Amino acid sequence: MEFTVLFLATAIVMLIAWRGRRPLALGLFGVVLIACIATYLHHATDTLSF
Repeated sequence: MEFTVLFLATAIVMLIAWRGRRPLALGLFGVVLIACIATYLHHATDTLSF
């Protein structure tokens, strides 16, 4: 579910950047980037169970 939200957030940032609002797009990109890194670290630190 969180990957779907991250994908949609990235698509929204690209649409905002395409429309020409550069400061808003850069700010949202930073937020989405931090969310992606947090999601990665959350899943990267999970222990593997076999």
